[in-house]
Amino acid sequence: MKWTKEQQERFEKFILGDDMDFYEEYTIHLTDEEQEKFFEENPEFMSVYPISRDMIYLLRDPMYRGLMRKIQKYETGVE
Repeated sequence: MKWTKEQQERFEKFILGDDMDFYEEYTIHLTDEEQEKFFEENPEFMSVYPISRDMIYLLRDPMYRGLMRKIQKYETGVE
């Protein structure tokens, strides 16, 4: 199967990207109920970020997501 460069890049981002990238690409557009179900079915999702499951609505705020990324970079030293 031949993939275009764009398809390869999207696949690599999907596989190698972090949970925040996945959230922004796929999960943010779900309804609140769908997000709750997704988080319940995937308990390890976003576990590296300091957010409790009852506060996931905060993830809709781009400033909050930016802060979470900065905290994660600071704590892990990974950019």
